[in-house]
Amino acid sequence: MLMLSLSLLLLATPVFGAEPTEMSAAELAATKAEVDRLSGEIKTLASRQVWGGVERKYRQALALGLVVPGDVHLIAAYSARDRGDLIAVYDRLTRAAGHAASKEVVDWLWDLDHNFGRVTLKADRKRTAALTADMMPLDPNRRQAVEAAILQAKAAGKFKGLLPRGSYNFSGQDFRVEPGISVRVEVSAKVRRHGITAPTIVYHELPTAKGQERD
Repeated sequence: MLMLSLSLLLLATPVFGAEPTEMSAAELAATKAEVDRLSGEIKTLASRQVWGGVERKYRQALALGLVVPGDVHLIAAYSARDRGDLIAVYDRLTRAAGHAASKEVVDWLWDLDHNFGRVTLKADRKRTAALTADMMPLDPNRRQAVEAAILQAKAAGKFKGLLPRGSYNFSGQDFRVEPGISVRVEVSAKVRRHGITAPTIVYHELPTAKGQERD
């Protein structure tokens, strides 16, 4: 049930940021005013979909060390989704839930927990780090997440993040992504030196996939 999800998130999720006791009253007031100013700018930039600006201002707000409003964390989650960084999306939604677990936040976290899996991919040669999906998702946000992972794997020779449920291939190794499962595929010189030529795939259940129910 949605209300159960709200209760679980509120109980389990810490509120990020706190009022530093070493600040004077004047410093604290000035810092709070700066958080408010940055929050307003973030909302304005988001209304214009200037996500690069949102990212910059959001990092500045977090660096101040005080509590950032929950709706700002939610906006930052949309900013992370725009570039396909679902790990950042999940982190920011969790921060938002620590302030006020709205239906939008709970539903989005539920979707990530129940339709995505955590993946770690690593190849010793960038030119061999090719990630492909057997079938690209029709949903534009999920497709964007897959496309971002493909680009990152190609550019860095590795990828660590969330991928939608489905079948994939990395450097010649087929693997399956399922919600609540962490998959690691590694093709490295170290592995080959030990006489193992096939990539290593390790599956284990993730605790984040448990404890959430929804109507």
